[in-house]
Amino acid sequence: MSVKTEVNLTGVKQSQTMWLVKVPKYLSHQWDKASDKGDVGKITIGKKQGKTEVSFCLNEELTTMGAVEEKDAPLLVPRDHPFTMQTVGRQTLAVFSQSDSGQSQLFQLWSLCVSCAG
Repeated sequence: MSVKTEVNLTGVKQSQTMWLVKVPKYLSHQWDKASDKGDVGKITIGKKQGKTEVSFCLNEELTTMGAVEEKDAPLLVPRDHPFTMQTVGRQTLAVFSQSDSGQSQLFQLWSLCVSCAG
């Protein structure tokens, strides 16, 4: 799953809510370990006392992180990751991307993100 492709976000689903999520580096490493069509986990979206609650549950097969040295035991990665929701309304958001060749790209999203989880 480590193959990276370019995605053009210009005009994509402008009428739908979009979430910008920052995940810990160790979690993105676990996602890279999944097979191309593998299940990395499930997102649960619910409401509690009128507030949206979003959480991610990592696939159990991806919860073991490789040991740094042979004598070290593998580390267990938490399965449950609750997201903290924040309203950002009417802000301009920018997403920067850099390819392996060093070429940088900038994607700007104008007021498309109603809530951000992180």
